[in-house]
Parts: sequence; C-alpha cells; structure tokens
Amino acid sequence: MRIVIMVAMEEEAQYLRPLLTGVHNIDMPGVHGDKASRGYAGEAVVDIVVSGIGAVWASSATTAALLAITPAGGKVDAVISCGCSGAHAYGQKMGDMVIGSSVMPLDPQVIASDGSLTYPGVRFSMTTKGTTHFMADPHLLELATAAAHEIKAARVPGMRIDVGVVGSGDAWRQSVKVIREVHERTHSLCEEMEAHAVAQVAARFGVPFIAIKDIANSELEPEAIQLEPSHHMVPDTCKVGYHAALVTDATVRKLAGLPPRTDASAPRLDLGSTVASPTASPAPSPVASRKRAVAASSSVANEGRAARPRRTASA
Repeated sequence: MRIVIMVAMEEEAQYLRPLLTGVHNIDMPGVHGDKASRGYAGEAVVDIVVSGIGAVWASSATTAALLAITPAGGKVDAVISCGCSGAHAYGQKMGDMVIGSSVMPLDPQVIASDGSLTYPGVRFSMTTKGTTHFMADPHLLELATAAAHEIKAARVPGMRIDVGVVGSGDAWRQSVKVIREVHERTHSLCEEMEAHAVAQVAARFGVPFIAIKDIANSELEPEAIQLEPSHHMVPDTCKVGYHAALVTDATVRKLAGLPPRTDASAPRLDLGSTVASPTASPAPSPVASRKRAVAASSSVANEGRAARPRRTASA
C-alpha cells in the first residue's frame, strides 16, 4: 500500500515526519526541489510531499507524486490533503478540525450583469458540465472521522470536529462580510488554497481522496495569536497543521491495519519551535488585536453571531 500526503508548507510537514518510521528523502522530479519524504506505517509506504501554496503548485506536485515510479511501485492507494485552514463558522478556534466530506472549488465564478454570483464548478470545456464538489472517498471519510474522534478523546478533549464542505481557492478572505456570504452560499466550514487542486488531480487519476484540515485563523472571531497573510514566518505559538497531522496519522494507521496509538506509543513532538520560525515572538499579534476590537464593536457581527444558524456537524 502506498499513501501520498500532500501539504502546502514545511511548517505542516514537520509534524507528520515524526509520526512515521524510517523517514528519508526520495527523488521526486516535478515537485519543488525534486525531493519528497518517505516513511512507513507498518507495511504501508507513506510519501509526504510539500507542494507549495496555491492551486498551481498543488496540482503540479500531486501529478508528479501520482506519476512517480519508485521502488515501492507507482500505484497510489490514497491521497490525503492535510494542513491548516481559515474558519468559516462561528465558534471554530485554532486547532479545531474540519473533515472534508467534499471539497468545493471557490475560484470558478460567473458574475452576471446584475452582479449576482454563481459557482459553476471546474470544467474541461464549454460543453462539459462543471464539477462543483469533489467528494471524499466514503471509506476514507469514515476512517478520518473516526480518527478525529479518537484524537479528541485521547489527546485533545477540547477539539471541535466538523464534517462538511472544505472551500478551496487561491483567495485569502479577511472580510467577515465576504466570509459569511461564501458560507451562506456554499455551506463551507473553512477555506484553504490547495485541496481543490489535489482533489481534481486525484479524481483524474482515479485515486481515493480525503481532505483533513485544522483551523489556523478566524476572521469571524480573531484570536490573540493566529496565522496572518502578512506573516513571512509562522509564529511559534501557531501550530499550523499540528492537529491535522495527528488525525492524518490516525487515519493512515487505520488504512495500514495498525491499532490506535497508546500514550506510550505516541511520539512526543517538540512544539517549542518550528522549522520556519526559530525566533518568532509569542507576543499577541497587533493585527489580531485590532480585529477582535472591530468584531466586538460591530453590530453586524454580533447580530450574525446571535441569529444565524450554524451549518455544521459539531462534536
């Protein structure tokens, strides 16, 4: 069995490698640096591919991973898009989980002459029907959902788990108004930038796919420390993709026929620093502080929080 885990950033990959055995670099032409990480979960071969941020990087790297002929063979049994995302639902906090029952590409849009907007999906030509959602493989969805609940019970009791639509596209939305509009139109639980491309390539190759995401920032209810588009280094206290890595590992173990980790078998990751930010300050972000002040004083935000129904499956 060969499993490919796609992440956008090294900050996400760093939490996955210690969860595998025998990790080493392999040649993988077509991905950035022409290298990927390979490890093992029991007898299963697991490749961790850092694609880069956005659809073009993700699609090219996923294609390279699926076409790679390696000593383990070329056939891929599952593709997992793992990493961080931005909240689209009130109450989501950093580290909460979203398991994607589907991934919806948000970039394809038709804006009519009257200004109304529709999401036609991605399509090969004008004569083909657009794909508005890339559905998760049912078996992977079942395993990933169970894995999330295992991690919640064993390691992160306060972690919220939502199962539903992962919104995906190259835009980073910071407007509360726009986020709410997208959520109302699409029922999206979060947004990120790669899963739609990974899902489309996996579908083209006929490989089962699932998206496993954790929350790294919320514009709806900003936290003191959270991921911002202005960051050139990820703050040490913002562990982007850490819970997603734990859930992905638990999912991989289920695929490989391994038992859940016990406290004794769970590796203790060094969370005191990250590869990309050895000198980042733990001080609260002034950007997030300003956002919290605006959100607290906004009657629109307060009314929406009180009156608007939540379109989530929470645990």
